[in-house]
Amino acid sequence: MRGLSNSRAEPIFPGVAGAILFLLGLTAIALLPVNWVGVTLMVLALVLFVLEAKITSHGILGIGGAVAMVLGAMLLIDSPVPEMRIRPAVAVSVGLPFALITLLLTALVVRARRSSVATGSEGMIGQIGIAAGPLSPGGKVFVHGEYWDAISLTPVSDGVPVKVTGLEQLTLFVQPVSN
Repeated sequence: MRGLSNSRAEPIFPGVAGAILFLLGLTAIALLPVNWVGVTLMVLALVLFVLEAKITSHGILGIGGAVAMVLGAMLLIDSPVPEMRIRPAVAVSVGLPFALITLLLTALVVRARRSSVATGSEGMIGQIGIAAGPLSPGGKVFVHGEYWDAISLTPVSDGVPVKVTGLEQLTLFVQPVSN
């Protein structure tokens, strides 16, 4: 008889717990006077945060999501009893960290998109190397810590700095660096 394994039971628990919590949430919504405009604004905020990660808007979608979240939280509970309403300070203290995190991540994405390519064939173009022997027109160059086959239309002596102008398969096209 084989031992019992939890591998089949593990994916079931989150679904059961989620269903129970979802039903409890529906009960809470039925008890509280929920304003559906507030709920819609909160859903819009989440959609805008996701779109900020997918679309380059330079923070506009993230700021819009933060504003929608704060407004949605303030409008979420529509009760004549002030203690049941969400206070503006609480709404801002929840929305502001979301906005800051979104703007920080957006700034990192924009910075990464503006940086030059560092890998692949595009990363080799423009690199400076040293001729490891004469190039007339073919020979070897030392670029990025590696020896490459290279072709230069201009004859190059051994030890002269060269700049990579192109790449075809495993052969670099280089030209001497003029001082």
